[in-house]
Amino acid sequence: MSSAATLLTATIIVTYITSTSGDENEYRLVRDLMGSYDPRPRPVVHHSQALNVTFSVALAQIIDVDERNQIITTNCWLNQNWLDYKLVWDPRKFGNITNIRLPYDEVWKPDILLYNNADVSSSLSAVSTNVIVTNGGNVTWLSMWIFKSSCSIDVKYFPFDVQNCSLDFASWTYESFEVNLVKNADTGDTSNYVDSSEWELLNFQQKRQLVEFSCCPDNPYVFINYFIVIKRRPLFYIFNMMMPCVLITLVALLGFYMPSDSGEKISMGITTLLSMTVFLMIVAESMPPTSDVVPLIGMYYGITIAIVSSATGMTVLTLNIHHKGTRGHGVPPLLKRICFGVFAKFLFIKLDLPEPPEHGLHRIPQTETHRFDTDILTRNGGISPRFARKIRPLGGSPCSDNAEQQFTKLLQKVQQTIERNEFRLAEQDRRDHVKKEWQQLALVLDRLLLLCFLIVTVSITLSLMVPPDHSNG
Repeated sequence: MSSAATLLTATIIVTYITSTSGDENEYRLVRDLMGSYDPRPRPVVHHSQALNVTFSVALAQIIDVDERNQIITTNCWLNQNWLDYKLVWDPRKFGNITNIRLPYDEVWKPDILLYNNADVSSSLSAVSTNVIVTNGGNVTWLSMWIFKSSCSIDVKYFPFDVQNCSLDFASWTYESFEVNLVKNADTGDTSNYVDSSEWELLNFQQKRQLVEFSCCPDNPYVFINYFIVIKRRPLFYIFNMMMPCVLITLVALLGFYMPSDSGEKISMGITTLLSMTVFLMIVAESMPPTSDVVPLIGMYYGITIAIVSSATGMTVLTLNIHHKGTRGHGVPPLLKRICFGVFAKFLFIKLDLPEPPEHGLHRIPQTETHRFDTDILTRNGGISPRFARKIRPLGGSPCSDNAEQQFTKLLQKVQQTIERNEFRLAEQDRRDHVKKEWQQLALVLDRLLLLCFLIVTVSITLSLMVPPDHSNG
């Protein structure tokens, strides 16, 4: 076999062995480093020394904010870095390898936990593979966690609220003189943050502080606190909760325009109250059961329900005024001057009042029977002149006297009937006029109450729907 063929065969064999067994230098490096490595003690030269651990959190996503249970769920990437003197090597002895990857559970790691954790099973949602070790002993541990942390949710200005939630990290067993947490920046990392459709991230800052516990007051623990300041995007709640409430309120107020004789004014008010109660129950389901503050939207629903209830009560009042004319009592002059003379002109209402009936039309008292006189009967239109000329020659006979008496009685009855009819018609005209006055008064009050409630509703809606200023909070 030629030398060229021998060299080719050797190269193939070496390549095969390298591809199947790995780099010999890396294998020897891992074997030498981990052969006698014990992950239990702190990697310090002397036990009195503090191990500095650089800790940082990168916020990747705000998954959910549970207002009722006051829990915020976040996706965070943790970066922890420390120096392990037992993981130091000379690259020249191992093929110039300057860094390797080792399983994270085979090296020492700081027991840094989330102190305000609200889910004990959060460790099951952690993703961690290897740690990165450099030849100088610098260990970097990158992990991804889904945290469920407790957060005091302030729903006073819901849905225009701004929440400030914190992530409090510290070692669970190592005190400050054993493990010293060091922050690498004043703000958290948001370079990989994914925007939320419900929340707008305003700020993500970190703060380092020493905290003393009652168990060991002389040995403080180092805490790294990350503050997540988020602002709710209110469009969903405005469109699905506040706009229906506004429309229902306007429909309830337009009930003042409904004619009083329709009999549906009260039913309309009660229907709108039931509709708003259903929306209020939907809002209450998403709010935490707290008695400290009343949410802005809950306050808006409560005030609106009070407005609609008042409108329904005022509708009962106007209906009572509308039908008050059937009792026959006239409108008081002072009330007439105020409503017809001031409010009607201010509201541009054209009144439709009939002409008042003639005053002094009373029933004429009846006198005793007068003797028959043809001239009087003729002047009063009791009988025709032709009939009077025929009966005038019979004036002196006894038969004519009897006929005169009977005829006089008949004329008196006719006169009484005519007078009663005239009195009845006059009384009916008076009652119609009184009834019309009360109806017009109810119309003026309807329009006045509509204007008042409309102003109150618009003012409250604008004052509650304008987002509050959180710049000082």
